[in-house]
Amino acid sequence: MKHSRTAVNTERKRLFRETAREILLTAKVKRQFGEAVDAAGAVARAMEQAYQLGFDDALNQATGSPPSTADPSEGVPIEPPDDAMEWTRIPPRTRGTFWSICLAALGRERRTATPSYLQLILKPGGTVAWQLVVPDRSTYDKTVGDGTIVTLLRLGLLQHAPTEDPQVTLTDYGIRTWNRFLERGGQYPEDLVEKL
Repeated sequence: MKHSRTAVNTERKRLFRETAREILLTAKVKRQFGEAVDAAGAVARAMEQAYQLGFDDALNQATGSPPSTADPSEGVPIEPPDDAMEWTRIPPRTRGTFWSICLAALGRERRTATPSYLQLILKPGGTVAWQLVVPDRSTYDKTVGDGTIVTLLRLGLLQHAPTEDPQVTLTDYGIRTWNRFLERGGQYPEDLVEKL
């Protein structure tokens, strides 16, 4: 007898991957700071949550109940897509760089604008990179690769500035995304890992 497999829930798969990344990153950061690490406990909790979600789905399918429209990781309804991007929808490596840009350009004061921008520079060998310039006109030593900037532009978090020199700036959508991240606590583990 052949069992029919249910279609893969892409949102749930994304949530599981995000949970796995968070467990690994938290363990890494705790080790860096000499704290006790309970990765096995975090994995067990995540597996229990995944089991419960699957069990609830199976019950809903048996009773014909519609699936929940809320994101189980947040416990709140999903916001309209035009308001701000859900933090976990930003690809992980790009997210780390976006976090660094926003922290340097906006800080934690929930500003709605910033004079900061990223300027195009050519590295030795002709590689394109971008360097962050903050309000006091100082630049950061570390640079951002062009691929990351292209991704942030495609997501609508950055935009090309209307200047003669090639520059990109945060969009209103990007600023709202950062502020939403801060409103929801946006702290650990991102704040302990050096990015950019």
